[in-house]
Amino acid sequence: MKITVVIKLYFFLLISTLSFSQTHTITGVVSDSLNNPLESANIIALPKSENAQLKFAIADNKGRYKLELEKNVKYEVTASYIGFNEQVLLIEPNSTVLTHNFKLKATGQQLKEIIIKHEYKPIIIKKDTLTYDVKSFANGNERKMKEVLEKLPGVEVDKKGNVTVQGKKVTKMLVEGKSFFGGGSKLAVENIPADALDKIEVIDHFNEVGFMKQVSDSEDLAMNVKLKEDKKKFIFGDIEAGVGVANDTGYHLLHSGLFYYSPKTNLSFIGDSNNIGRSTFTFEDLMRFDGGVSSFLSGRKSFTNLYSFTNDNTDVVENKSQFGALNFSIDASPKLAISGYSIFSKVFMASKSESNNEYLQNSTVAFENQTQNNDNRSVLGIGNVKLDYNPNKKEKWYYNAQYQSSTNDMDNVINSITNINSNTFETISKADNVSIKQYVEWHKQYKNSNHTTTFVVNQAYENNRPSKLWLTDQPFLAGLIPLQSDTDYTIEQIKKVKNNSVDALFKHYWIINNFNHMYSVIGNNYGYSNLLTSEKQLLTDGTINDFASAGFGNNSIYNLNDAYVGVEYKFKIGKWTNKPGLYLHQYDLKTNQLDGNYSLSKTLLQPQWNSDFEFNKSENLNFTYRLVNDFPEVSQLANRFSLQSYNSVFKGNALLENERYHSASLRYSKMNMYRGIIVTANASMNKKVKTTRNVIELDGINQFNTPILTDNPETNYRFFGSISKKIYRFSLKFDSNLSWFNYIQELNSVTTTNNRNSQDLGISIKTAYKKWPDFSIGYTKGFSQFSGLTKSNFETEGINADFEISILKNWIYKIDYYNLKNSDNSNQSNFFEVANTSLRYQKKNSPFGFELSINNLFDIKAKNDFSFSDFVISQRSTFVLPRIALFSISYKL
Repeated sequence: MKITVVIKLYFFLLISTLSFSQTHTITGVVSDSLNNPLESANIIALPKSENAQLKFAIADNKGRYKLELEKNVKYEVTASYIGFNEQVLLIEPNSTVLTHNFKLKATGQQLKEIIIKHEYKPIIIKKDTLTYDVKSFANGNERKMKEVLEKLPGVEVDKKGNVTVQGKKVTKMLVEGKSFFGGGSKLAVENIPADALDKIEVIDHFNEVGFMKQVSDSEDLAMNVKLKEDKKKFIFGDIEAGVGVANDTGYHLLHSGLFYYSPKTNLSFIGDSNNIGRSTFTFEDLMRFDGGVSSFLSGRKSFTNLYSFTNDNTDVVENKSQFGALNFSIDASPKLAISGYSIFSKVFMASKSESNNEYLQNSTVAFENQTQNNDNRSVLGIGNVKLDYNPNKKEKWYYNAQYQSSTNDMDNVINSITNINSNTFETISKADNVSIKQYVEWHKQYKNSNHTTTFVVNQAYENNRPSKLWLTDQPFLAGLIPLQSDTDYTIEQIKKVKNNSVDALFKHYWIINNFNHMYSVIGNNYGYSNLLTSEKQLLTDGTINDFASAGFGNNSIYNLNDAYVGVEYKFKIGKWTNKPGLYLHQYDLKTNQLDGNYSLSKTLLQPQWNSDFEFNKSENLNFTYRLVNDFPEVSQLANRFSLQSYNSVFKGNALLENERYHSASLRYSKMNMYRGIIVTANASMNKKVKTTRNVIELDGINQFNTPILTDNPETNYRFFGSISKKIYRFSLKFDSNLSWFNYIQELNSVTTTNNRNSQDLGISIKTAYKKWPDFSIGYTKGFSQFSGLTKSNFETEGINADFEISILKNWIYKIDYYNLKNSDNSNQSNFFEVANTSLRYQKKNSPFGFELSINNLFDIKAKNDFSFSDFVISQRSTFVLPRIALFSISYKL
């Protein structure tokens, strides 16, 4: 397979060499009459041939542009810039013109927008908004919105459905100006039909409240989808059904995406049922649905575990998923809009893994061979409604309410074989979770527009009731739990957690002048938790051995109040914008427990700083700093024992205080379309000066953990960077992800300094020419090091490749390939490779499409990896779904 990938790459390199003579490149500078460069000027090359494609370029900070044109096509090249008259250059077929400089003359008028004029108006630029006319870039063969976006200049879509425009990630997805399923991008790009799209708007520094944009400092990038007129007041979308087989097991796929849009009413429905491990939306999308919290207030932690509902999961031996989602928006009156969504998800997953674990101790090493089988059934329901009220142009109200309910049932069987004994543990877990969240927002701008206020109240309630049964035929956790001798051992654990929080904030924005702003803040965050736990042994004779007499069982009531005031001063010097801030917090923490009551009161100053330097419109450097105080949760303070797993017991510490740490980041971005270069880099640092870390007592594989607060420093440095360069018809990209983590750990009364470091480096190349098949290949190399009680090193090598080609206009063939090799410091290694392929047939303008797809083409049985923690080194094999051949039919409404 590796040889095949190399042959494909060579094949396309050969094509590029043979095709070189069919294109020529024009470069030049766009400037004003005084020879000042016009940064971000737009250059549009409109072909006068029906089969040729429009070309587009943006001038860099020196006014330079570069256009790659077809050699035998006539073009009308237009240069434009706000406040200047357009200039047009005609390029004849087979022209020898290689350079041309545009000198634009000022109109003397303040233009609100630039429209590049021709019959399609392909691109419109208006301040922070860039609008693409879809029909100027699409060829009609696209099925979904994702395929259209990939053809727009400067737009990229990754495999997870994340969209970036000129290197910046889209954080809010809108359709006809309304939030689409909470604003996540994956549901939109993978479900909205391509033939429904009319225009794509990209809005930088997006804010839902228009008059707040000048003071909100929003970094959001929104994408708004405008639909064709014939798709409004009409149901559109598609449905798909597929059947498959693998190892005499039947597989299926049912999927639908139906949409109705009118000026006052918008409806969207997405439904999915499959057992091939395909997820309809990502965890990032679900976090939006799990929200129900104002964007002005953040930091609240949810106890609900939603991981099992998201992400494609073929790393299982069985997966059944049912999903339904409805999104609506209604303009009830000119001043009131009502929107919301409902989500239902039902997932069953069966997984299997095998691990070889080494438990590191001061003088000995305990070995464990572990086999683990999981059956997980999860059901989730979410309902969300939002009211948007505009009494006038200077005032806005929001009310948002969300109800969420989920059940999680898991049956876990662990077969543990150590150098001392062997046990089989079965764990039956159940968790019923309910949450209600709501918030009110009020924003008002006063008559002179120099003063704006925001008031927010946020309330959240959660009720979680997890329970567990541990079953085994042998004693376990000797010395840690008070077991009575029996033929079989059954331990029951019941936990109840109730959380209630009320947060409020009032913020005033004062625009002193164009270069100075002053913001003042007053707020209060209140959190309440009640934690109940109990552990009991259910004896075979019907009696109960309650562990409460041995120090188990918690009944903890937790109250944390945070009252604060703050001021932020924003000033601008040339291209440099700064916003220092200082907040004064009064923290009051109280806990009531079975073993006594505890209280803590602290007054703390928390400075912060944000600095932004704009070298030019396409190059930016940003620095942020915060001093953070993080107070413990109720589970960390609960000071009686609690059973965590078959080999772990935990006890909280009621005397814990707040962690204190410095957080800083430095972000750099640059995009130069003239040179075809995009650079992004981000360096971050977290340095704890007061640290909460578990003290561990390890005996064989059994462990006892309790948290303590220390003055031991703990530092975490991270760096992420990527640089991409367009080279002729290819795009070459280098990326890196580096991490250094240093901390102090106490294990069996011995204190050690631990270092956990990792370095991941990658290189990839892909075709960047629409007339060629889509092809990409990448190589990644990873290094991991751990030093503490022992030293461990791991290395990984991975190759990934994707290939897509259109055959005879109506056929599309795709294949993706990935392999990974893991090696440890003992020269032991493992390897696996995965491939998926598909062949699709659909005539242009035909509603029917047919597809044959094969997942896990090589029919591998398991994926392998290495990992390490403070005291465990593991080599694991995770079993996966078998090779599945699936035939599907789709119908486009």
